Amino acid sequence: MRRFILLSVLMSLLLISCGGEDAFAGKAYRLRAEQGLKEIRNALVGYKINSGRFPKEENWTKELMPYFKKERSPEPKWVTKNKMLVMSAKNNICQVKGIMKELKRKIYYADTTLQSQIMEFLGPIDSALTLAEYEVAEARRYDYRDIGNELKGLYDFTSNLKISEEKGKILKRMETQNEELSEEVEELKYEMLGEDSTLNKAVENATKVINGVIEESLLSAQGKETSLPESLGVHSDVIEELTLRLNPKKDTLLIKNLRSFDEKLTYYAQGKDNIEFLYYLNDLKKKLPASMSLFSSYYDKDRETVTEANKTLNGYGALQNLRSLVHFYADQNDSMPKGNLYVVFQEDEDMKEIRKFLSSDPYIYIENNGYRLEANALDEKQMPLVLKVEFINNYDEIVKQSFTSGPFYYTDDSGSTFFVVVKAGDKHHTIITKRPKLKEVK
Repeated sequence: MRRFILLSVLMSLLLISCGGEDAFAGKAYRLRAEQGLKEIRNALVGYKINSGRFPKEENWTKELMPYFKKERSPEPKWVTKNKMLVMSAKNNICQVKGIMKELKRKIYYADTTLQSQIMEFLGPIDSALTLAEYEVAEARRYDYRDIGNELKGLYDFTSNLKISEEKGKILKRMETQNEELSEEVEELKYEMLGEDSTLNKAVENATKVINGVIEESLLSAQGKETSLPESLGVHSDVIEELTLRLNPKKDTLLIKNLRSFDEKLTYYAQGKDNIEFLYYLNDLKKKLPASMSLFSSYYDKDRETVTEANKTLNGYGALQNLRSLVHFYADQNDSMPKGNLYVVFQEDEDMKEIRKFLSSDPYIYIENNGYRLEANALDEKQMPLVLKVEFINNYDEIVKQSFTSGPFYYTDDSGSTFFVVVKAGDKHHTIITKRPKLKEVK
């Protein structure tokens, strides 16, 4: 008889209207129905875990209702406002820090004299920005000075720098170095050539590579086309190969001279990078006024406000984290905790961490449709914090949004199995069913 009724229901569901429908829309309706049915199946499984069986057909939805209970905690407007304030400060500091980070990365390509001049400004700037970043993130005041003077000094320095003159100095230096290095490489070649044919071959190869670097590095710095490899370290490789072929005891001075020559050649070959850094400073000069304005806006106007706003947000976040302890208590005791939650959970490490962000113990107040958590923040005014949690049941919403008919629930043996049937919202009102997973049936 049961099978006959079940087949009758299925046949009635199959007698549906047909019509044209967009394939993607139809698929969306079916996916929504499958998702809704999945939530019902999960609730049935949860019920069985707690009760040892699936619900019986009579009043099954009533028995299942607690498994569709959800919590809703609307965010107060002040939280959104303070988040925006803190985010704006973070963005300001981050933008300035990003510009300075790029300068720190590029400065290694600068001429040594230029490096030392810029580092006088960059050192204090970098230190202050790091502390400002910590300050915004941690809602904790750090001791650092206003770097407006350093930013202004860096801007004046880059503005007064005459790029064409500096480029001319670098090229003149390289021309002098070009002659000196060409002579020195010939002297080193003469010292190394001898009776060892293998060594002589390595010396000739190294000399060819080094002379190529000497010649083409200058051409590259002058803006002319060259076949110079992107990695200027190629000369260091051949010089290192030569030092490994020499006797470390007998040829100590020669090895020392080779390594000294390698350093000189590396410095010389970086001439093109020195010139490119000058052009980078031109771009940096355009960004510095905005950096000065952004840092000044935070340090002079928003610093105190942001720190206080962050303290209130940390306090509200602590109440959000406290919800997990409330859930755990309710699950373990089948009732909600009451009163001072610090007293209830004082042995819990999570509560000790939560309490650090509050200026008072958190309390819970039970309401008809939920509860609220109250405490005070750590800001100067010890702002009262209220986190309202409402209990809602989304079963009716799932059914309304997911199905055009159903769900229909059947069970021959509530200890092991069930069968749920629904119709999707597509034009064909496609039938979708769910059973327990195989291991659950077993």
